[in-house]
Amino acid sequence: MAQPTVLVVGAAGMQASGLLRGLHRSRIPMKVVGADRRPPTGELPDGFPPLRWEQVDILTEGDRLRDLCAEADVVVNCAGPYFLLGDAVLRAAIDAGTDYLDICDDADATEALLGLDAEVKAAGITALIGMGSAPGTTNILVRLALDNLPDGDAEVEINWVVDCHDMAGAVVPHFVHSFRTAIPGASTMPDWDELQPRTVVFPDPIGPQTVVTLSHPELFTLPRFTRVTRAHNRGGLIPVDHTMLGWLLARLPEHADRATDGMALSRLFDGFAARKTTHTRLGSGLVVDVRVGSEGYRYSSGATTTQEDATGVPAAAGVLVALDGKLPGPGAIAPELLSPADFFAALRLVSAGGGGLSVARTRDGGETEPARIRDLIAQSAAEHTTLQETR
Repeated sequence: MAQPTVLVVGAAGMQASGLLRGLHRSRIPMKVVGADRRPPTGELPDGFPPLRWEQVDILTEGDRLRDLCAEADVVVNCAGPYFLLGDAVLRAAIDAGTDYLDICDDADATEALLGLDAEVKAAGITALIGMGSAPGTTNILVRLALDNLPDGDAEVEINWVVDCHDMAGAVVPHFVHSFRTAIPGASTMPDWDELQPRTVVFPDPIGPQTVVTLSHPELFTLPRFTRVTRAHNRGGLIPVDHTMLGWLLARLPEHADRATDGMALSRLFDGFAARKTTHTRLGSGLVVDVRVGSEGYRYSSGATTTQEDATGVPAAAGVLVALDGKLPGPGAIAPELLSPADFFAALRLVSAGGGGLSVARTRDGGETEPARIRDLIAQSAAEHTTLQETR
């Protein structure tokens, strides 16, 4: 059987590096094609799979991008920010008839990409939108909890923090955009107090950190694809003054040319980078609460894992699920429609370990006893009716 081909768009970027290392770690034979506007010069470090590099501008070379998609079994779009670059890669995958996944973390872009569901179905493919850490792993954790909770409407609280050392490139304009779109329908930028800042205690080594209300794709997809009726997302940077910097930059007038605006925001954020020299990198943290009535589950993690691995490794797991023919579809879908058993089985193959994820049962918001991910997965796999079947 011929080896499958994976096309990674934006392969020279930071987030793609975690994906590529994850694919190589799996030891599954495959051909990897890296496409980028400016491919790297020289050899990649150890831990990366052999790549064939292709130079392509996704916004101006649509025909060439479509031809590259047609050569692949799966297209992975790591080119962001997604609110700026839009649906160019997905449309090329649709035209080529090739399955697609991305790590889109912009709520408005996620809504637009999922809005192409009819065209994706007509092409007979599946487009998995937002298969990173958050969104991505968070969605699947929520799905896993719902499979183990009683019937009824569910509520979700997602809290996360990222170290300021992980803020580079397209991540900066995305973060600023999350402030600009934090409160749906708002005609003005929210004041700091409107973002409802609060302290959340994350597992060691992260500890207590300040998070604020930010837009995120889970708030759109979870109510659409599951029985979640209320979802809230709060996030922030370590240390908190970098969170406040993102909010202040979001209050600047937005340039009419969004590409120019994004580059200017990155330069301004980097101008504050001297602060990093006095900050020792901690890592990232996540706390996800899922509740149905008084019962619930709480997932918690704290780790020194870099964001490129935290985002890229789940995406690599998504690629393995796609190559194994286990993506639900056809259609444009969110990660909560994946089988948790399939995802975590793939995650074990691509992960270097050290994520530090724990789970506990809760009652009325308080933890009652520890639980095990593998037990939740077993129960989830035993469900007779999947979310995809009832979609």
